[in-house]
Amino acid sequence: MKVFLWHIHGSWTTAFVQGAHEYLFPVMADRGPDGRGRARTWEWPSTAREVTLEEAAHEDVDVVVLQRPEELHGLAERWLGGRRPGRDVPAVYLEHNAPQGLVCDMKHHAAGRGDLVIVHVTHFNDVFWDVAGTRTRVIEHGIVDPGYRYTGELPRSAVVINEPQRRGRVTGTDLLERFEAEAPIDLFG
Repeated sequence: MKVFLWHIHGSWTTAFVQGAHEYLFPVMADRGPDGRGRARTWEWPSTAREVTLEEAAHEDVDVVVLQRPEELHGLAERWLGGRRPGRDVPAVYLEHNAPQGLVCDMKHHAAGRGDLVIVHVTHFNDVFWDVAGTRTRVIEHGIVDPGYRYTGELPRSAVVINEPQRRGRVTGTDLLERFEAEAPIDLFG
C-alpha cells in the first residue's frame, strides 16, 4: 500500500513508518512545513521516501493521511495532481491534538465529512472534538519498541510528555504533583 503523508510529528511518524507499506513524503527545496521530506534526525526504513510535487501527482496513492487543516483544504489536492482526499483517493484525518477553548466551540476541521475518517490518538480527543457526524476511530500513540530496559534499580515512575510546561492542563502536567505525593516520578519531555 502507498501511504501519502506529511512529516509533522517525528516520534509518531517514526513509529508509523515501521509498517509493511511504502510511505511517500512531500519534499521541497526549502524543506519548509509543506515539504519537509524524510526525517533527518530519526531512523526511518527505506520504504519511507521523498516525492516532489511533480512526482507526487503521478504516484498511485492508496491512502492519504491528513494531519493539518491546510492539507484538508487544498494542499493535499495540489500535491496529488488534483485528486481530492476522501473523494478521489481514500483519506483519514489524523488528529494529534486535544481541542482548545470552550466545549461548545470545539468543532473539528473535518467535521461533517462523510468521505473520510478522523483518527484520534486519545480517547479524550474522540470525546471532546465535535465532529458533526464524521466517522471516528481511536488509535493510541505508539513508539518503536526499544526492547526490555527496566532494571528495577530505581523505585520510581516515569512520565513522558512533549512540552509539559507549555501544554500544561492539555497533557495533565498539573496532575503530576498530586501523583508524586503517592510515588516518586521522573518527568521526561
